[in-house]
Amino acid sequence: MSIVLTMRFMKLPELCLAALVLFGLGGCSSPSGKSNYQVQETGSAPRSYRPLLVRNSCFVEAIHFCDFYAARQVGGLEGWAKVLEWGSLQKDSTIRGGHAVSIYQLGNKLWVYDINNGFLSLSPPMSKKLDLALVTPQIFKRYPGMTPTKVCYVDAPMQSPEKNAPVFTLKAATTQELHDALLVAVELGRFRPVRVVEFIAPVDSYLRPCAATIFKYGDKLCLYSPLAGTRALPAPPDGIDNLMVAQALVLSAYPDAKDVKWFQPAKAVVIR
Repeated sequence: MSIVLTMRFMKLPELCLAALVLFGLGGCSSPSGKSNYQVQETGSAPRSYRPLLVRNSCFVEAIHFCDFYAARQVGGLEGWAKVLEWGSLQKDSTIRGGHAVSIYQLGNKLWVYDINNGFLSLSPPMSKKLDLALVTPQIFKRYPGMTPTKVCYVDAPMQSPEKNAPVFTLKAATTQELHDALLVAVELGRFRPVRVVEFIAPVDSYLRPCAATIFKYGDKLCLYSPLAGTRALPAPPDGIDNLMVAQALVLSAYPDAKDVKWFQPAKAVVIR
């Protein structure tokens, strides 16, 4: 699940104050170590998929699986896959947390991939794949403590990486948070523009270095933070390199963040 923000192009403080949270992902339940992604139901779910296994990752994980599905032509030339997201309605009528999964076609069956629960064959026929009232009950049954709201498919066409984009490779990130942000940049960057930002923010009452991944998905510019999940703004006309928009995304997750700057890829190398 992702937080979607509306914005006007204005000075940074006004930009942050104008942000309207439509749904939230901070409470997205994702693995931080051991995962049960190996769970296989009956049928022939793709067994070669390798999850990201980073924290608060349900939205980026759902995108990552759809990338894998398309690149490997898992569903054949006529394959179909979408990210499905929803918010969690609270007793005070606010929307917090939420989740995201991948819905996809395999043969003549409809399947779901969920980072928390693995693969599951769904009952509705392929002809009903857009009917969320039929598609979602089996999925929501796995989350009995959640009241889903704002349920929707995320409409984003297949993307391409930039030419001459920064190269994020992994070898020795200095913190776990930077490792997770770089890993997401490496994997999502195979199919779309990505950047990584560094900043200082209070975490558990202590100021500490933090990192996050910024990527373009459909008409949105998204920020993935290992500690705060995923947030989004409408993509600015000048693309992903607008530092003011990057700062607004960071401040939506970390209101007291400072010293937001682009990460320089030469500082660390990530190998996966």
